[in-house]
This record gives sequence, structure tokens and C-alpha cells, in this order.
Amino acid sequence: MLSIVGIGPGALDLLTGRAKERIAHADIVIGNERYISLIKEIIPERAEVIMSKMGNEVERARMAIDLSRGKNVVLVSGGDAGIYGMAGLVLEMVDHTVPEMIDHTVELEIIPGITAASASAALLGAPLANDFAVVSLSDLLVPWAEIEEKLVSLAMTDIVVVIYNPSSRTRKSQIERAHQIFMKFRGDKTPVGIVRNAEREGCEVNITTLAELPRFFGSIDMSTTIVIGSSMTERLGRNGRWMVTRRGYNRKYGYDRKKDREKRAENRWAASSSASEAIWIRSKAIAEKIVSVCSFNNYERRVAERIVFANADPSLLRFLVFHLNPIERGAACIKARKPVVTDIEMVRSGIKYEHVKCFVNDTRAWELARRENITRTAAGIRLAENLMRDGIVVIGNSPSACTELAALVRRGIKPAIIVATPVGFVNAAEAKEEILRSDIPAVVVRGVRGGTPSAVAIINEIIEISREL
Repeated sequence: MLSIVGIGPGALDLLTGRAKERIAHADIVIGNERYISLIKEIIPERAEVIMSKMGNEVERARMAIDLSRGKNVVLVSGGDAGIYGMAGLVLEMVDHTVPEMIDHTVELEIIPGITAASASAALLGAPLANDFAVVSLSDLLVPWAEIEEKLVSLAMTDIVVVIYNPSSRTRKSQIERAHQIFMKFRGDKTPVGIVRNAEREGCEVNITTLAELPRFFGSIDMSTTIVIGSSMTERLGRNGRWMVTRRGYNRKYGYDRKKDREKRAENRWAASSSASEAIWIRSKAIAEKIVSVCSFNNYERRVAERIVFANADPSLLRFLVFHLNPIERGAACIKARKPVVTDIEMVRSGIKYEHVKCFVNDTRAWELARRENITRTAAGIRLAENLMRDGIVVIGNSPSACTELAALVRRGIKPAIIVATPVGFVNAAEAKEEILRSDIPAVVVRGVRGGTPSAVAIINEIIEISREL
């Protein structure tokens, strides 16, 4: 029997009864030397103890699997074995080794334990009383770019965020970067809890604010858990000793209506003349903060902000490409009153400019589509061949129109700028990549995503910029 046992934060009285029972009956106990030292008092004398250092997780897992045939093996994991613990690795290795006999070759169980988030939250008060997320800043197994992307998404979402592995002897910049990201999206006074060595010797508990967090960077290490509050997190009790995230009982049962009214009044958008204006202002501010972490120039940033605002989808930034300085070129075309050609009427109707043409409903497009066995959007683009020379082409919806445009470019037709955001699983991504391989300035949303709102947002912001030049 192989028991993967979560030992919690390390205090023996916080081990579950089942965890103690499995350790008491173990023939072999395997674990990181640090975790073994925390439970050495309850390891039976007859048990063989196998210790190794951090970084040898694969070796420990393989050894535990091999030794568990015919013996009771306990593989120790700090906190909860299934949360950044050994359980996932062991299951992966068993499945990889004998996938067809996973339930028969290795008799295996996972014993849950108290994870660092739970232990730290209890010391702080009740910061996890509502929705929360956990993220590790360790980039040993996960690329930092992926971690940073998660941090941006979490910082934008109004939930409590628990940070594991914030800093180590060789890794200091990650917590600094995480702090910068959260400062862009949350208030300076957001409560932050810092717990070091939770429920172990040398336990330290501090509650501060997001703005003051850097003061603690020097003492933050791998044994530290950081809890960043949401808009519903407050400091309660005498001298603010408790960090509490309200769940909504006060709203439903009305026991603290006066305080709720005061909080709403404090956060009200007083400068807005109406609710809709307040929403618009706040949405624009959120989009601006999201884009501020991207490496765009000023004009590109404005276009990117407008795309995020139009779609309420920050993930589009990963696919947004500005090829050969298209914004300045497009603005110059608008000032020169060059025509804009679109693939569909919906795109045409959304553009705030007089000289916009779309031929999808032209009778000639119907005839050409039927004769050549192509789509009407492709036929419409072909009909606009002369207009698009030195003009602007906006493909917001149709992959086939983008494919037709790419074919025209290969034949020597050169628009001044192309905006390409068609959506679809067939030909859309390929056509957009062909546009990017050309020598024509372009704004493209790569891959299968995009759509009319993105295309309209791009060209309308270019039009706005042209009025300032």
C-alpha cells in the first residue's frame, strides 16, 4: 500500500487522524528531509526512513512506487498532497509506467492535509470566506511568462489571491513583479496578509496594505504565504487584528446596513453624471490598466485598449500584432480621405468615416460568386480591387475574404494598410499569417479569434488618431 500523506503545515496537532494512523503503521516513510523532521516524533522506530533534499521529487516518487509492492509505504507531502504536492506526480508516474493496470499494480491512496492557504487564513482571520484563487510564483516547472499572465488575470478579477512560493534565495524579482501587477488593478489600501512559517516554530503573522507590501520583501521566503484581499476584504476587530473577506451575509440579513451604505458612498463614481457614464469610465480605466503592461508604443496602446474595451477580453492581446507601423500609415490614409473597403456590411456600418465601401450585397458579387464558386464576401473583395490600391482594407469577419485579399496581394495589389481579424477554424489563421508575411502594414488578430468588434475598434481608433495629427 502506498499512502501519499499530506502532513499540513507541520504542527502535529493539525495532522488528521487518518494521516497519523497511516504513519503509525508504515513500514517505510519517504519524504523531503524538512517534512520528515516535522513528524519524526510520530514515526515508529521500526519504520525505515528515507530522506532526500528538495528537487528530488521524481526520485522520491519512483522509489515510493517501487517499494510499495508488499509493504506499507508513506510518502510525506507538506500541506495537502494534492495542492502543489506529491500526489499529482505519483499518479502521473504510475499512469505512465503501467497505464493499463493503474488500479491493480499499485494500491494507492491520498490522505488530505491542511494546505498553507487554510493554515495562513486561520491565523489572519477569515480572508478566504469568499471566492479565492491560489498561484505559485515558482518558475522551476512553469515558465514565468505563464505565471505573469495568470497574475494579470487574477489581479483584474475581484477575488482574494493567495500566493505560494513568493521568493527564495535565488529568486527575488517575481514577488516584486507580482506587486507591480496588483498595484495596477487594486487600491493602495487593499489588505494584505503575510504569514511566515505558518503553525511552525518561528511563525510570523502580519497584516498590511498592498502599498506597504514591499517593506516586507526582505523577510519573505519560500515558507511565506501572501494573501491579497479583494474589494470585500477588510480589517476588523480591535486595532484591525483580523483580515476578513465579507461573503454577503451583511447584505442579505441587514445587520450592518449603515456601514455598507458608507462603503458604497465612499466608492461611488461621484464624477459621473449617470450610471452608464460611470460604467463607461470605469471600463475604459480597466482596459487602460490591462494594456499598460504590454510593450506597445503610444498609438498601438490606444488601439489595443479599444480592442480590449470592445470585447471585454484581455486575452486578445496575446494575438494582437502591429506589422510595419500600421497605425501611422492608416492615419495618414484617413487624413488623405482614402477609401476603406470592408468584407461585410456590419463592419461597414460600424466605421465612423464617410468613405467606406462594401460590395458583398452588390449584384455583381452575387453573379461572380455563382460563376466562380466562391463566397460573396470573397467576390466583394475582388470587386474592390481598384479601390483598395493605396487605400485601407478591413476584414472583420470572413476568412474567405481574407484569403481572397491575400491572393490579390500576391498578384501585386497593395493596399496602404490591412486590418485583418476574421474568425473561424478553417483558413482564418492561415490567411492572416499570409498577410503578416507581406510587406504591407497590417493590424492582425492572429489565430482563429477576432471578429467584427475588433476590426471596427481598430479602424475607429485609427480614425481618432488621424484627427490629432
